[in-house]
Amino acid sequence: MVAKYLVSGGAGALGKLIVSMLLERGEKVRVLMSELSDDSMYHNNPNLEVCYGISTDKDSMVEFFETEDPRHSVLIHADEYISLSDSTNLTMRRVNVIGAENIVDMCLKRKIGRLVYLSSAYALNPEVQGDTMQLHFDRNKVEGEYAKSKAEAAAYIMEKVVMNRLNAVMVLPTFIIGPGYAEDYEINKVLNSYLKDGVAPIKGGGHAFVDVRDVATTMLSLAETGEAGSGYIISGEYKTSEEFFKEVNEVQGIDAPVKTASRLVMSKSLAKFVDAYYKITHKDNPKQVYALFNDNPNAKFEDTGKGVIPDNAISFKSSISDSINGVDSTVKTLEVREVSAEPKMTAFARAVERQEKLAQKPASYSEPIVPAPTRPAADTAEVKAPAPDTENPN
Repeated sequence: MVAKYLVSGGAGALGKLIVSMLLERGEKVRVLMSELSDDSMYHNNPNLEVCYGISTDKDSMVEFFETEDPRHSVLIHADEYISLSDSTNLTMRRVNVIGAENIVDMCLKRKIGRLVYLSSAYALNPEVQGDTMQLHFDRNKVEGEYAKSKAEAAAYIMEKVVMNRLNAVMVLPTFIIGPGYAEDYEINKVLNSYLKDGVAPIKGGGHAFVDVRDVATTMLSLAETGEAGSGYIISGEYKTSEEFFKEVNEVQGIDAPVKTASRLVMSKSLAKFVDAYYKITHKDNPKQVYALFNDNPNAKFEDTGKGVIPDNAISFKSSISDSINGVDSTVKTLEVREVSAEPKMTAFARAVERQEKLAQKPASYSEPIVPAPTRPAADTAEVKAPAPDTENPN
């Protein structure tokens, strides 16, 4: 049984949803969020504590990590910063890399039973493929500053899994969409600009999209049944840019063809002139608004086995409709997606017991990190950590 759930990123759409689902189940929850964030939804609940702090500052997280039963506590790290801009973003690096590393270090120091980490499918090294995919992350092998930051953090986590027996599992979603995100979230910038101007990016490219509610469900399921040292790809529905905006038109009842932006506007060779024009005119720059469809073109991730998403995953059209209409995803979430609680925490309890035994004797890199628990059942691909090097563990 889990004594307490610790959730970072409590001010974000995913974090709020996870907390809401946990409270619906009657779990005890502690949330980490900045003092500047809106915490109004967390008032007056006896099962909920709010700790004010940020992942980029270890000292501010001391209270967050103080729990009576750390080995039977689960930390769900849902905090991340997303920007698809080509420009270097120091805030994104601090949150996605340093913040994640701090969380990992504190989990090891405080002996937290399990870490469930929000990574990204785009952080995976595209050169490592095959039916039996290994978790391999290299920031120099992926495109885009966001993917690089997530790859660097994930590599650090896998190092701690192998060298320090960190009990961690990863969820690796493609691009997350759905209700609850702020207007400056990448997908909302795309939708707002398109519905205002009616112009989409040039044809070509696309992404697989997964609903935030399915990601939340997956992270909760991994807290209970995921195999330590493994990652689970959540691919969702793949849409080309043209298919994406056709469905937006259908949702909005727009009976018109999808207009595409000029190739000259999106051209890299004319980027300086285009950027200068839109800066002077104070108009939305299509190259920046539609960066989602310019980066990682045709990025597809195959689901090769059963994972942890229910068979009735939320459709792309429902996700887009709820995003546009501002549906509150934290209300009656379990009616939308019910998380199975039977058998509850079997794999997690086994992993905790294993860690406690290992803590009583010298490290041996020849034995597995944890026994392999029964795999969860749903539609995701599972990728496992490489086996430790017994001859040269460093």
